[in-house]
Amino acid sequence: MNNTAIIKTILVDDEKNSREVLTKLLEKKHPEIEIIGEASNVEEAYQLCVKLHPQLVFLDIQMPQANGFNLLKKWEEIPFEVIFVTSFDQFAITAIKFNALDYLLKPIDIKELEVAVEKVIKNVTSKINQNHQVINLIQSLETNTSDKKFAIHSGEKVKMINSTDVQVIKGDGRYCQVILQSGETLTTPKNLKDFEDYFGEKSSFVRISKSHIINASYIKNYFKGEPFIIQMTNDETFEVARRKKPEVLMKLRGNR
Repeated sequence: MNNTAIIKTILVDDEKNSREVLTKLLEKKHPEIEIIGEASNVEEAYQLCVKLHPQLVFLDIQMPQANGFNLLKKWEEIPFEVIFVTSFDQFAITAIKFNALDYLLKPIDIKELEVAVEKVIKNVTSKINQNHQVINLIQSLETNTSDKKFAIHSGEKVKMINSTDVQVIKGDGRYCQVILQSGETLTTPKNLKDFEDYFGEKSSFVRISKSHIINASYIKNYFKGEPFIIQMTNDETFEVARRKKPEVLMKLRGNR
């Protein structure tokens, strides 16, 4: 890329081979990325960040003693861009995606690396700060309740949504419609299973059918005969799938 500012970068990964592979990929494809340091653990990474002030950190999630997220907890405001690097970890990946942040799955795919780096370059040159999204990510990993936030893209902006404001999530093919208690409807390319994984079993959210997740906090009435009908506070009604009835009733009892 011509006339692109150099981005000072640190690689954090306990596996030396992984750092070497990433270094070669970056040197070959992304000369705008200048690797100014490497670390094999969180404490080493923290000292490097304090000393060298990187603009970007490639951060391995799974490391012995302390994982990559522990590094981020050392700042109230994270002073650099982050691209997460991970072996398969569905819970962590779901949380990262829900906060509109970038991750690379090992072994690293060249095209995915390119997309992630392009986004970082755009953020750095446009001075777009993703700090609040990273903070939300850390908070979401530390709690398994519905009191979480998640990101939805709205044009060039990323809108952070309070889970407690969500009444209903409707699956629509490859997309979901998120209906807020204000009446606003937002569309996201996430699917219902993604939302189930993100909220967790202890939240007030429950899957009631193939196409719907509802927030039990907004249930106005329910009629538990056949069919089992739920009425939300906005007066919209939904039929609960027969196989989901026991789970929904259990959730309703726990939500009283």
